[in-house]
Amino acid sequence: MESTVKCLKCERILDEPSNLTEAERKPCPTCGSLSRRFELKLEDGFTLYDSVDTKLKRGGKGKPAVKTRTGDVRQANGKIMKLKRIIDRENDWYEEELIDPDTGEIVHKCAEPLSKHVDRGSAKPKKI
Repeated sequence: MESTVKCLKCERILDEPSNLTEAERKPCPTCGSLSRRFELKLEDGFTLYDSVDTKLKRGGKGKPAVKTRTGDVRQANGKIMKLKRIIDRENDWYEEELIDPDTGEIVHKCAEPLSKHVDRGSAKPKKI
């Protein structure tokens, strides 16, 4: 946080506390005004994350023949990871890679026939 006191009339930056009353202020050395403008500068930051999903459908009905996702994903622990995923129903293929962007380490990698990709994520059996 940064605060600045300026003369309201000529905008000269003044070296005085911002809590002075008008009676306690000294006149501006440039123009003699006792009027002040108080500026307070606050800064914050944010980070943008993105991901792209694609779907290829044949005939416009049913599940997509090919589905992909590439980009940033938030894990259950709050950490952002890089994801590359391909679900190819036409060729019976599932591939997924999760990379820690801070270290470049591959945290998870799976490449197998889609028909063998069971009991994981949304493929888990539903609890009764």
